Amino acid sequence: MGPQYILVFAVCFLASLLGPLCGIGGGVIIKPVVDAMNVMSVSTVSFLSSMSVLIMSLSTLAQNAASGQSDIDARAMSPIAVSSAVGGVIGKMLFNRLGSVFPDAELVGAVQAAVLIVLAVLVLAYTLNKARIKGLKLENAWAQALIGFCAGACWSFLGIGGGPFNLAILVFFFAMESKPAAQASLFIIAFSQTASLIYTLATGSVPAFLSVVLLGMAAMAVLGSVVGRRLLRRMDSAAVDKLYVFALVFIIVICTYNFIRFSVL
Repeated sequence: MGPQYILVFAVCFLASLLGPLCGIGGGVIIKPVVDAMNVMSVSTVSFLSSMSVLIMSLSTLAQNAASGQSDIDARAMSPIAVSSAVGGVIGKMLFNRLGSVFPDAELVGAVQAAVLIVLAVLVLAYTLNKARIKGLKLENAWAQALIGFCAGACWSFLGIGGGPFNLAILVFFFAMESKPAAQASLFIIAFSQTASLIYTLATGSVPAFLSVVLLGMAAMAVLGSVVGRRLLRRMDSAAVDKLYVFALVFIIVICTYNFIRFSVL
């Protein structure tokens, strides 16, 4: 394992801080940043990023439950969470299919980067103007399930947890406040990433990777969730919102760089 993986672990830790703080799974940071480092294949980055997101979300949810600080209404969130898990499997199938139709890994990476740029710009525009945008409050279980399915499929295809996008979806479609939405986002992420992992294992499509890298990223994901929860106690909603906007801008910048790099290659 080369010294460049130390930077991968640092990225995983910093990205995992965002889970407890603003419901961002971290994969949306880990995936494009590690892609830009060019230290492993696109499929390997997607898998390890998804694993890190899953571990961080489960760790944060467990800590919240143990401390009695969980605001999640599991029954109310079940339709979107379960359908997101189903969508996650479909998204993984689409990713594998795209990889077989277009064996050029750089092309797949360029597609992922382009989609992330579009989504991040849309969510950033909504976030900056949400005070002037009237949201919805969907209570129909089928409508919730449809949204969850589409979101889960998209995030799995992109190899990310979908946190920043989940947060915007929950705020707009379900009229949730930022902090409860952040916890609900992690709940949804845990479902979708678990389903994606089961599918990957069942189909034998786990890419090659170094075990020590997975262990290191898992450790950083847990540490990030612990430190992130502690930081949250010292931050008000305004500070969390600013961090969220900064994360979106960073995602746009790094994905733009990746798109150009993959396209040139």
